[in-house]
Amino acid sequence: MSDRPPNFQDDFIKIGLSDPFIRAIVGMVAIALAASFVVSTLGGGLKAALGVGLSLMFGVVLVVLRVLLTNVNSVFVKWLCFIASAIIVFAFLALAVLLVPAVTICWPQVYHDDLGLPACSMASPQQAQRPFAPVPYEGRGISMDPANNKFWIRVNYRPPRQADAEHIVGALRQAGYRSDAIATELNEVLTDDRSVGTSLVKTTSAARPIVDEVNRILTLAIPLSSGRIKIFPDDVREFANGDIQVDLF
Repeated sequence: MSDRPPNFQDDFIKIGLSDPFIRAIVGMVAIALAASFVVSTLGGGLKAALGVGLSLMFGVVLVVLRVLLTNVNSVFVKWLCFIASAIIVFAFLALAVLLVPAVTICWPQVYHDDLGLPACSMASPQQAQRPFAPVPYEGRGISMDPANNKFWIRVNYRPPRQADAEHIVGALRQAGYRSDAIATELNEVLTDDRSVGTSLVKTTSAARPIVDEVNRILTLAIPLSSGRIKIFPDDVREFANGDIQVDLF
């Protein structure tokens, strides 16, 4: 008989390694740590640290749920632990799988932005190769007014929304406004809604009287996205480019 005192830490590790569920938890935590390393390299270090902390915390929670699942006789507790574990595992896998398209093609855009990742190396350059070509508006409701020529409207658009920008500039020019566009990631724009499809209209005090008319033209130019057009409530003293700026997220 051995006189060696029991080593609870070694016993716990052996039990954990023999449990396939706990081995899966360790694997998911390892994937989350790898994803956090990618975020720290390409994006923000603080968000990567939060990712590491959350992955470890969720790993501990899953282990606790596993212990309860195997050692508690209550059917209700077992089902509760099973459902909670399934939700956590699904969230882990979804975030890990979506990291690949978020890094490579900026999709989903919201997830890409939340991670603080830079412009995509694949999608943006390819889209930027196509020259910007305004598309004239061919429907009813827009007529030329030479008086509009005193206003300059700049459209700032993310590369995936180049087509919308081309229709907007074409419609604004048809109404007599001076209008042009530039592709940008809009990282400098402060707004509470940066989701894909949002169109933000910002104006100077001098151009505030025409905001409703500009909004009407935008609605005609991009009807499929018209429900996501928002007018910034406060006037800007002046823009470096334009009397009104339209930001297409």
